Amino acid sequence: MNPTCAEAMGNMSICYILDGILILYGIILTILYCRLRIHQTTKAPANNAEKQPAEGGIYAGLSSHTTDTYETIKMDKKPIV
Repeated sequence: MNPTCAEAMGNMSICYILDGILILYGIILTILYCRLRIHQTTKAPANNAEKQPAEGGIYAGLSSHTTDTYETIKMDKKPIV
């Protein structure tokens, strides 16, 4: 066995340890994310009354336009000679 192979075998154990830490970190983050999503969905029906604005809220003064925002450009077609 040459020295580079011995060094590579020593580094393999470090890679396995780092892979284990990374997998554990991913599992913990997934569990925390799922718990956060579950708690938000159980609290959502209680907060529904707070989200609905009274008498139109910020949209009370807005009205729809009767004309289009964009107007078509009227181009005269010239005959091809």
